Order: sequence, then structure tokens, then C-alpha cells
Amino acid sequence: MGTKTKHRGKGRKNLHTRWGDIRDLTHKARSSIGFRVGKKVWARAPARFTRHALKILGHPVMESWETPYMQKLARIATQSGGTVLEVGFGMGISSRFIQRYKVQHHIIIEMNNVVAQRATEFAKRSARPVTVLEGFWEDVIRKIPDDSVDGILFDTYPLRESEVHKNHFPFFRIAYRKLKPGGTFTYYSDEIEDFHTKHIEKLVKAGFKRRNIDSVVVAVRPPKHCLYWKSNKILAPIIKK
Repeated sequence: MGTKTKHRGKGRKNLHTRWGDIRDLTHKARSSIGFRVGKKVWARAPARFTRHALKILGHPVMESWETPYMQKLARIATQSGGTVLEVGFGMGISSRFIQRYKVQHHIIIEMNNVVAQRATEFAKRSARPVTVLEGFWEDVIRKIPDDSVDGILFDTYPLRESEVHKNHFPFFRIAYRKLKPGGTFTYYSDEIEDFHTKHIEKLVKAGFKRRNIDSVVVAVRPPKHCLYWKSNKILAPIIKK
């Protein structure tokens, strides 16, 4: 389910020029919906679930085409077993995959009230122990000790226009702190098939070593009307502490 790729040190200029055009399209699509609400409004907003999508305040938070990608992210995050932290529950796609692997403890952080309730119901029927922490990761992450988790899967939705395509960057330093030595960090990358140079710089600044930054390319099939992804490939990071 994907092609392994080693980090090459520099982004491919032509690739990222094309991806830059795609980013402009998806950025404009999200901006047209509007980011005029605060965190409290988002937390209490109705979450509309359909068979193939989750929307909050008109924003496409998650869609079912992500399933193969979520499966790969879950496999990466659980490769060491132990305790796995998942930031963002969404439709529960990656959570279901995490439960298929031999983890000892599955921690979920979810900010939206309705989605958090779904996560709580998921926890009740899960085969492996699940703890749900409701709230924004910035507010509840202190409940998780440093150097305590074996794997992290981060997939949240940007709440401000300035966060589009880079809402994962502020979490990098937190991921480094919370991971045990040798632990694995992965996340929804917003990259097609290689890391942009600035992306690598953010990881290194957070504490990760360049030699421990790896990835795999996953094939996906987003529908033409998808507002936030326009490629048939997406990069799954494999970041070791």
C-alpha cells in the first residue's frame, strides 16, 4: 500500500511548483467557506456525518477516500505497539485501524463535542483500552507525560486560514517531547510524494534528526469535488525520535 521513499535533502522544484498551484486551489476552496469562528464555537458546532464524509460548519473535515491513507498512518503509528496517541478522531477511520494492531493503550484527543461523543462510544466497544480526552490538543496535551508514548498519529483540521496546509507544524515539538526514544510520529502530511524543504526544517527544529525522517507514498482516489486534496498520491511520514 505505498512506495517507500528516503528523504533526499531538498524538495523537487518542479513537483513543488505544481503542488504550489494545487495548494492555491485548495486554500481558496477552504477560505471561501470561511474561518470566522473561535475555538469555542468550533468545539460546540454540530458535526454532520454521512456515509462518506464529516462536515463541521461547512468544512470538509474528513472523507472516506482517505481510508487507505489512514490505514497506512495507523500501521506506522502502531509499529512499536505500546501506547499510541491519536490527535483528531474525525470519522474514526484511523482509530478502527489502530485497534487492529497490538497496542496496549489507545489515547484519543478530540476537540468537537459531537465527535468526541462518538469517540467515547467507540472506546466503549473497542477491544483494546481507549482513553478519550475531549478538548483542543493545546489545552489537554499536558495530561500526557513527556517520553511516555510509543506512537503518535496527528490529524486535525485547520481552524484558521493561516493554518491551511500547515496546522501540523506547531505539533512537531510536542510530538518530540511526548514520544519515548525510538517512538514513531506520523500525520496527515499535506505533501504529495516528498517533503518540502521547509517541512524538513520544521521537523529538525522540533528536535528530530534528519536521518530519522522517512516516508512512504500512498495511492488514493479523492473524488473530483474534494475541496482539500487534488492528487492520487499522498505522503505518509515515518518520523523516529
